[in-house]
Amino acid sequence: MTELTFVAGGSKGLGVELVNQFTEQGHQVLEFSRSGQGQQHIACDFADPNSCQATFAHTFAQHRADDGIHLLINTATLAPFGPLSQADPAVITQHLAINVTSTLLLIRAFLAAYQDTDCAKTIAYISSGAARRAIPGLAVYSASKAFFERYIDTLATEQQDQTHPVRCLVINPGVMNTDMQAEIRAQDKTDFPMVDMWQEFHATGQLAAPQDIAAVCLRLLQGEGENGGYYTAQEWL
Repeated sequence: MTELTFVAGGSKGLGVELVNQFTEQGHQVLEFSRSGQGQQHIACDFADPNSCQATFAHTFAQHRADDGIHLLINTATLAPFGPLSQADPAVITQHLAINVTSTLLLIRAFLAAYQDTDCAKTIAYISSGAARRAIPGLAVYSASKAFFERYIDTLATEQQDQTHPVRCLVINPGVMNTDMQAEIRAQDKTDFPMVDMWQEFHATGQLAAPQDIAAVCLRLLQGEGENGGYYTAQEWL
């Protein structure tokens, strides 16, 4: 039988590499995103939680597997940058919809569909070092990442009492050479005082390749990652 893997945010950067590498390992892979393409793509705009909720429920109801069912959560937006007092309320609302509300609904739908399925199951949340440190100008993003680190940690504890538990992991990729990193480097120092550090990461070749980080994620999901574990992927390279 084939393992079933869902990737949220699989149309760019690390997400594309996750889709490709899990497919190469023989998984049936489906990816949720707004801009993806191809047969594996499921159109889903995380900025619209109500629409997402229906999409998640329908998709999970249509797909089953006996050998393993996995969910990798890679959806995220960075904006707003700068002081919260100067942020556009619409951008704040969109950020919370993408990074928090729709992601919570995704996890809820996955658990509702597969909690009682008797096979190996994994939820892996792709976090960020920003969740564990103060980065001026990136407070909302940092907070949303920290929110899910604590949620996944708590979920991992709750799953210990389940008859058919879901293994829950947090994976911090480290700094990668992606469009998101380019967006950070393009910020004005007024909004993002630490921009020089990110520009130096790029200039000195300290950004990991997404395909290398995806390979670490694959290793963790294939058995090396433990329930409740926190992993910095760049340290595994």
